[in-house]
Order: sequence, then C-alpha cells, then structure tokens
Amino acid sequence: MTRIILVRHGRSMANLEDTFRGVTETPLSPLGHQQAEAVADYLTAHEKIDRIYASPLSRAVDTVMPTAKRLGLHVTPDRGLIEVDGGLWEGLPFAGLTELYPEEFDRWCNDPRNACPTGGESLRDLYARVLDCIKRLASENDGKTLLIGSHMTPVRALLIEALFGTVEKYTREVKVPNASIHILRFENGTLTPEKISITEHLGEDLL
Repeated sequence: MTRIILVRHGRSMANLEDTFRGVTETPLSPLGHQQAEAVADYLTAHEKIDRIYASPLSRAVDTVMPTAKRLGLHVTPDRGLIEVDGGLWEGLPFAGLTELYPEEFDRWCNDPRNACPTGGESLRDLYARVLDCIKRLASENDGKTLLIGSHMTPVRALLIEALFGTVEKYTREVKVPNASIHILRFENGTLTPEKISITEHLGEDLL
C-alpha cells in the first residue's frame, strides 16, 4: 500500500488575474508563498514523507519546496502531473472565452467529461494521463508515503477516481482550493480516499 498526499499549488498570479494558464508558467502570488509555508507546517507536523514529486511548472514545485527543504528531500518533476493543456485558451481571461469560443467553453463549464480547450487536451485524456502517472509512482514506491504537488484539474481527476472510480463521474462539485491537501491510498491497483479537502492549515487568513 502506498499513501499519496496530493497538494494543489498555492494561489498563483494567474488565479488573481483570472486567466487560463494550463501549461503556461505563472508564479505563485505572495499569498501563494504563504500558503506553501502553511502546507509545510501541516505536513511536517502530521506526516512522515518519503519522496516528493511535482508537476514541472514552478507554481507546483514552489508549493511543495518548503516541505522538501525542511525534510531534506529532493523534488522530482514529472510531466504526468502537469495541468491540462489549454491550447488556444492559454493566457486568455476566462471572461473572454465565452465570446471567443462559446461552444467549447460552454461544454467546459457544463459537460466537463467531454470538454476540451480549443486545440488543447481533453479532460478524458488528462484523467487517463494523471491516473497512469499516479499508479506508476505508487507502484515504484510501494509501502511509502509520497507528496505530490500538482494543479486543480489533475488533483480533481484523482479525487474523482478515488471517490467514484470513473471519469464518467467527473464533476466540478468536487472542490480543490489552492493549497488544499488530500490523502489517498493506492493498493491492489485501486485508489481510495483516506482524508480529503484538508484546509485547516490555511485558516481564514490564507484561504
């Protein structure tokens, strides 16, 4: 059995600007850096972590880096954990997507299982990619506890898999706040939830 601690990156500058940044670099905001330290406070107090992996994008790496430094661990980047590729939507404000790509953006909002940013990666493909990545990392680290730094869409996909076991249940009703922590177990090829939606480390000031 492998324990998997998922962390969505802290608040980024793109989150503040309300732009679609998918696989495009955007740094953590000052609040995001504070959230990363709060994640480290919580994890070093409550968990024994053996290895740390992250999406190669800096906002994910920088969210788990304070924990890595305190534990003396290396952060290993893995592209299987990267955010959905937004294609032509990358860098655009969400408000403008309704006008530029009305049909695709409507599907993104209302039929996410079958959604795909224009010229980008479908959510079904992301779901399969991230699940394959986590199963590989869990199998390579059997018996260990892994910290995984990633993004909203990949983390949500893994929570959907642990809760419901199928992409057909993909829904944005499963919330993934910035710097939230979610703990899953991987055993016999299956993900199950241990404890999800941990935000107590953030308090009112850092939410």
